[in-house]
Amino acid sequence: MKKLIYIVCLIVIVGCKEEVKKETNSPIVEDEKTIVLSNYSDENWNNGVAIELNMFLVDLTDTNRELLKDIKELELVDGTIVKVTGTTVADPFIQINTEEKADLYKEKASYPNVIFIR
Repeated sequence: MKKLIYIVCLIVIVGCKEEVKKETNSPIVEDEKTIVLSNYSDENWNNGVAIELNMFLVDLTDTNRELLKDIKELELVDGTIVKVTGTTVADPFIQINTEEKADLYKEKASYPNVIFIR
């Protein structure tokens, strides 16, 4: 009887581990291209969002450079589309130029929000 209980418990534990693993991985969408703005703030920037300019900041990495090379639009977490007019490398950052004042989007775009590249 003890052996049977042990086997049933082992099956349940293994089964639970598999379920947790599946649930943990399910929200990840691998084909989405995303960025996160730089965790940078000073008198001109608030968590990667320009206070007075039409600009966002991301860290200068090879991945970010590749993701942003032909960028036309960004989609924020609430579905808002931000038109992009171009990018400029300003080491150690990439500046993303926007049509409108970037500060309009600070709540949904600023670090650590995820931004989708469209």
